[in-house]
Amino acid sequence: MENDKLIIEKVVVNGQEQICLKGTIDEDTDFSSLLKENGPMVLNLSGVTGINSLGIRGWVNFWKEQAGKKVFYVECPPVIVRQMSMIPSFTGTAEVVSVFAPYICDHCETEELVLVRSDEFSATPPQIKETFSCSKCQAGEMELDGGPNQYFAFRKK
Repeated sequence: MENDKLIIEKVVVNGQEQICLKGTIDEDTDFSSLLKENGPMVLNLSGVTGINSLGIRGWVNFWKEQAGKKVFYVECPPVIVRQMSMIPSFTGTAEVVSVFAPYICDHCETEELVLVRSDEFSATPPQIKETFSCSKCQAGEMELDGGPNQYFAFRKK
């Protein structure tokens, strides 16, 4: 896990205000700047590079206290998706809008993250690409790293 502290900053993406989180969520992470937000919060988690057990506890506890806020998670990286799938309370009351799914080439082992929207992963079974051609080696197939039901275990049933 990288040792970079979490940075929280507001940005505008396609005319929509988002709060971007970048770095590692750990025992020193301070979420208090999120308390100032009114209305729906769109959290872009694509920049989260790691999270430790105390960071998980802090995240879960923070969102328990904010249960009345409308929150949307966008562009969740695999490190966040794994936590959402293992710890049901990790997502809290947030709606997961999109996640990055990790694919790996069966020939050259190139890794690629593919953005998957909620309408694709919420279907039963998830409506995602099973495989696609590797753009790097042109010889192999990119496959989801782990089964769809396992990777998307966080889905609301």
